[in-house]
Amino acid sequence: MTRRKWAVLLLVGIFLLTAAGCGPKEPETPAAEADMTADVIVVGGGGAGLAAAVSAAENGASVILIEKAANLGGNTLVAGGAYNAVDPGRQKNVPMNDALLAELKELVQRDESEFGEFAETFRVLKEQINEYLQGDTSYLFDSVELHMIHTYLGGTRTDLQGNTISPDFELTKILCSNALGALEWLEGYGLEVSDSISTVLGALWPRTHGVGGGRGLIDTLTAAAEQNNVEILLETAGKELITENGRVVGVKAVKADGTELILRANNGVVLATGGYGENPEMRAQYNTYWPEMPLTMPSTNVPTVTGDGIIMAQQVGADLVGMGFIQLMPSSDPETGVLFNGLWGSAETQVFINKQGKRFVNEYAERDVLAKAALEQEDGLFFIICDAQIAGGRNLDHLIEAEDVIMADTLEELAEKIGVPVDTFVAEIEKYNSYVDAQHDPDCGKPNFGNYKITTPPFYATPRSPAVHHTMGGVKIDTLARVISTEGQPIPGLYAAGEVCGGIHAGNRLGGNAFADILVFGRIAGESAAQKK
Repeated sequence: MTRRKWAVLLLVGIFLLTAAGCGPKEPETPAAEADMTADVIVVGGGGAGLAAAVSAAENGASVILIEKAANLGGNTLVAGGAYNAVDPGRQKNVPMNDALLAELKELVQRDESEFGEFAETFRVLKEQINEYLQGDTSYLFDSVELHMIHTYLGGTRTDLQGNTISPDFELTKILCSNALGALEWLEGYGLEVSDSISTVLGALWPRTHGVGGGRGLIDTLTAAAEQNNVEILLETAGKELITENGRVVGVKAVKADGTELILRANNGVVLATGGYGENPEMRAQYNTYWPEMPLTMPSTNVPTVTGDGIIMAQQVGADLVGMGFIQLMPSSDPETGVLFNGLWGSAETQVFINKQGKRFVNEYAERDVLAKAALEQEDGLFFIICDAQIAGGRNLDHLIEAEDVIMADTLEELAEKIGVPVDTFVAEIEKYNSYVDAQHDPDCGKPNFGNYKITTPPFYATPRSPAVHHTMGGVKIDTLARVISTEGQPIPGLYAAGEVCGGIHAGNRLGGNAFADILVFGRIAGESAAQKK
């Protein structure tokens, strides 16, 4: 063997040992003269990053926020704008129905031992529900404990290898207890919140607030950042964390023109870079939940969400949690993964029809349940069926012209246009309408219909298929949003918030919990970094 081949083999061996965690630790980054300095550096300009930046500034810190893209917003900008929070003031106007009442009665029959660390929470919840059932049951019941239990049930999942994961109890408690306060915080900056309450797809309960879409959240946070003198650098990508004596003290970044920057943080760095939904290789590397996840599967994510923050955190010893779990959004564009080129309402209103003209799933279920059911249909394709009442007077001309939404004056005509058996389809819609009248669904077990039937022309169909939506795993954090090392200790000077984190939602995120997450933990991360907690 030649000397060159020996050298190549030696290098390969060193690489493999290092990748396996057996090689030498990453050396401390040599000190370098800073191009810019602030108390707090925030990496990522989506909802979590902006919330962290505003919070840090409110706590007296100077803040520099860098964003890889040419605009602020990240995945928050292309999200639906659903925000879960227990909100007695608004929820008191939501009437209770028999199906939801039956769900509560069924829930209290379960044993506390089923709920692991959440057993005491469930015990308290049972007391709350039993008290509610003895009084006026005409109004909607909700509580922080019910939100916690829904998050637990929605997030506890077992992967293909038999590994079970549940939401972190302490993080879940903080999320659900502080969701309303975080929403009111942003209302103080001018966020417009709808007074109507619904159930977004995969949320499990009517506690979803409308906040003007992702745009509403980002516009409000951007204005708040400007008001608090946050310095924002666009087209600036974080590449490497700078450490000194075991503490994260800054970030190496690169601008779009190739200019390298050294950003020094006096107090701390907040990672808010999102997940890895737009990194097919990374998805393939970690996925242990879905039997198949082709590299070509579309994503709902913006192109910049490629796992940068997770990789940077790993390089300084961060622990990861839940990386094998990836959430698919069932109701995405079949070709592009886009969410907003169709017509779909709340979980109460929408009806899913397959190519055979039949319903196939409880439309009120969790997103992974819906996605699995959708993938089992022919071509992984289905149609969301709505009528004029659900459309609510929206102008759909551009969607109809683009053939993203199919419109017809009769159910028969709609069936012909989407290529499903006419008689089967019409009979299925009529049967569904009868279930709404009875508030009981013996076919698919949908527990909550509101009073929405498919009766008012014109009628609409939107073709949908599952797409990668939310990568559940990420860096491990504690209740102060400090990043935890593989040795179980906080990494000094490093904080994280948003989808870059794992553990909060475990194996499957409830619809509407992401917006609550980014505001609640974004605020905490900013405050912790500003105060060097």
